[in-house]
Amino acid sequence: MSKTAALFDMDHTLIWVNSGHSSVVLAKRMGLVSLSHLLTGIYKILLYRLTLLEIDEWYEANISMLKGLSVEDMDLFADLWFKTMVKNHLYKEGVELINEHRRKGHRLAIVSNGPEFFVRALARALDVPEIISTRLEIKEGLLTGRLVKPLCYGEGKLKYTLSWAEENDIDLGSSYFYTDSNFDLAVMSSVGHPVAVNPDFRLKRQAKLNGWPILNFKKISAF
Repeated sequence: MSKTAALFDMDHTLIWVNSGHSSVVLAKRMGLVSLSHLLTGIYKILLYRLTLLEIDEWYEANISMLKGLSVEDMDLFADLWFKTMVKNHLYKEGVELINEHRRKGHRLAIVSNGPEFFVRALARALDVPEIISTRLEIKEGLLTGRLVKPLCYGEGKLKYTLSWAEENDIDLGSSYFYTDSNFDLAVMSSVGHPVAVNPDFRLKRQAKLNGWPILNFKKISAF
């Protein structure tokens, strides 16, 4: 088995919609959340992109609403989310890149701050066998409404990636990581082949300073 991995961020790297926003929009359509919650979510996502938000507090407030839901219900909702909100917003060039690494025999994983249910739904559709993601606390098959800390974000994402690499005998020095976000600089710096995809202005600046490749995907769906 190859010791080289190809790791892909999710939002704005493989898909051009925000997973958090789109899942709340779907929940609103199904009558599961209020319009005010949806509008607040949009505002918080804007603050997040501007680095003006304490993400742990925001995440915890949203996840607390899921208390008591079963794992099966979350998986069903995540599958519906993918089919209705994401499938037609999946970068064709991103899927082609995944398949290119697959042909080379590289280990494939999606690495995302998104909750595991949503990341897993995307991974299943792309036949990507592994995910590294934010995890939700589960007891007796039910969500407790709490997060497993740390979030798969910033240094937390690096921690989970390093643990996954060690457990799977992955050589990060020969591996690839694709992301759009400056928040992922720690992981970018840990691999031998960091690639900026549709980068935000901070990551674009860092990529140019470090000589990292920059890819700009067109909004052409893989499906």
